[in-house]
Amino acid sequence: MNQLLAIIRKELIHIYRDKISLFLMLSMPIVLIILFGFTISTEIPNAKISIYDQSEDVQSKRLIQSLTASGYFQVVNYPKSEKEIAEDFSQLQIKAAIIIPPQFEKKLISEKEVELQVINDMSDINVASVIKQYIETVILNFENDINLTEFGKIGQLKVSIQMKYNPELNSVYMFVPGIITLIMIIITALMSSITLARESETNTMKMMLITPVKKIHIVLGKVIPYMALSFLSTLIILAISVWIFDMPIKGNIFVLLILCIVFMFTSASFGLLISAISKTQLDAMMITMMGLFLPTVLLSGFLFPLDNMPYGFQLLANIFPAKWFILALKDIMIKGATFIDIWFYVAVLLFISTLLTIFSVTQIDRRRAS
Repeated sequence: MNQLLAIIRKELIHIYRDKISLFLMLSMPIVLIILFGFTISTEIPNAKISIYDQSEDVQSKRLIQSLTASGYFQVVNYPKSEKEIAEDFSQLQIKAAIIIPPQFEKKLISEKEVELQVINDMSDINVASVIKQYIETVILNFENDINLTEFGKIGQLKVSIQMKYNPELNSVYMFVPGIITLIMIIITALMSSITLARESETNTMKMMLITPVKKIHIVLGKVIPYMALSFLSTLIILAISVWIFDMPIKGNIFVLLILCIVFMFTSASFGLLISAISKTQLDAMMITMMGLFLPTVLLSGFLFPLDNMPYGFQLLANIFPAKWFILALKDIMIKGATFIDIWFYVAVLLFISTLLTIFSVTQIDRRRAS
């Protein structure tokens, strides 16, 4: 029994001395409950929409007021043509557009049926279905309200849905960009961080740093093989998605590959950062899973829409490169975006990777000096 207690005491001392592992183990349940509690939700408040009012009469304005007062929508623009609506989808990232027909009030009184057209962004089927339900609910309530007021019984308000970007409702449009992101994170960031942490744990990194080899060559030599594997895996996923699951690539394939390479550099820079603050391979793995893998799943818009999260979490998502990569990837593959359309996303990724790489190389200099 004394021997067992001695071993337990020794292990507890080891855990206590490994401050990073102890912190990660104690903080993990707190991080998980907060992330899952605030990110998993079916509600989408303040979804961005545009309203094209071709009537501009009293009842069309009342309908618009009902939409804005519902709390479901944020009207970001009132376009004057369907061409402007297309621009709103690409530039303002709206989720839906509502078109009110001409002579709306007159048709409400004289005709048995009035049709409202809704253009829905179906690139994310879950979000689109929720927004469709919101719009139908508001319109039904509006119809009931005017039936009880000055008009008496009127004709039915009919909603005609036009599905944009994914008319076939193919679910592969949702998970392919997310899988590409996760593969790059796992292979590039996780494996490179573990490899560099192993070099530090076994003290071989110090031996490499005292050799007449430039530190940037050491870093690149460790990271590039995993980037090559990640790029190969991405090509395989794209090929399978296109040839087997009919996933479209409407944009330029070379722009898509450039975007993937930029994101690989960004993932590698996170791997360098994690290895710089990790003492052991276990620390590197746990930090990658908690600090990068989980946020990639929960805070990138891959599984759960960012619009239904608290504002603080939406701001937090901007720190993680997966959000920007998935937005750009979907725009290229599904919407046919050009490099001009995604330049901001690429600039954010390059900024993050540059910042993290500089910090990580600085840490390598400190190890060389120690």
